[in-house]
Amino acid sequence: MAKRRKRRTRRKKYPIRITPSQGLVFLLTAFCLVIGLRLGLGGQGGEGGFTWRDFYDALQVNTMPQGLEEVPADGQAVHFIDVGQADATLLQSGQEYCLVDAGEASSEEALLSYLDAMGITRLKLLVMTHPHADHIGSMQAVLEHVQVEQVLLPDFDKAPYPTTRTFERVMDTIEQQNIPTVTAEPGQEFTIGEATLSVLANGVETDNYNNLSQVLFFRAPGLRVMLTGDGETEVEEDALAHCELPQADVFKAAHHGSSTSNTLSFLQAIRPQYVVVSCGKDNSYGHPNQEALQNYAMVGAQVLRTDEDGSVVIAATEDGLQCYTASGGQQADSAA
Repeated sequence: MAKRRKRRTRRKKYPIRITPSQGLVFLLTAFCLVIGLRLGLGGQGGEGGFTWRDFYDALQVNTMPQGLEEVPADGQAVHFIDVGQADATLLQSGQEYCLVDAGEASSEEALLSYLDAMGITRLKLLVMTHPHADHIGSMQAVLEHVQVEQVLLPDFDKAPYPTTRTFERVMDTIEQQNIPTVTAEPGQEFTIGEATLSVLANGVETDNYNNLSQVLFFRAPGLRVMLTGDGETEVEEDALAHCELPQADVFKAAHHGSSTSNTLSFLQAIRPQYVVVSCGKDNSYGHPNQEALQNYAMVGAQVLRTDEDGSVVIAATEDGLQCYTASGGQQADSAA
């Protein structure tokens, strides 16, 4: 029997230095608050009473979209995890999950904490849309943190093979863990619970790794999601020329809402009700671009942004689609 690889322990980094006494005051205050809430709600903390796990979970609540507990355990949802100026999208169908991209290295703690808070220990599929660091920076950590059944890779024959150390570490970890990989091809379908993830297109011949991004369509009961990674105009035009694009309820803004993507013709073809932009607060790129925002408005899409709303979840409910945000400032529903 092969020896199980020892999980590496990463040291958390805190941007603000606090004294031991300040830290103790904070912990005691939080602990008392949690106990008070639990007692006030009549909670028993499981068979053994209140536990430290309850305390830990309570401290994590503020990082999760508000009201998310309303989504049934067997529900259908898409989670746009706030990982700053990067991408990490979690597709959920019941208790099966697919993670598309994994943020940058600096967002490792945020990403792993989100997966932990969701109780995720296994991913049915992990997707690398393309090998840029803001999409694979924490992918090695994910591979080491949860069980991954399969990895979907871009078609590297369409571009010079990546040589960055980040990419090499990801590929080495996949090999060391003997995780099956498959190269994206149009027509592929992957089952996630009651849902299907389809590869509609797999990028174009390019020297720009953004354009290796797949065009992916997630179809679940009551929920349809289109994902195009950082695919730029060439990817969108290729998809329009070679695919019969389905209508999407939700579109993850291409390339963080860049003007080099999000063409009006592509948006008119998929007609999304919601567009979610994954971008960092006050990012230096100016994402989302004003032209992209205008295109979203022209197709009547409601725009949500991780830089303003934090993590965003859109779930299928009996009353249609429901939005949940970490900021709690915007919730809306619409008929499916």
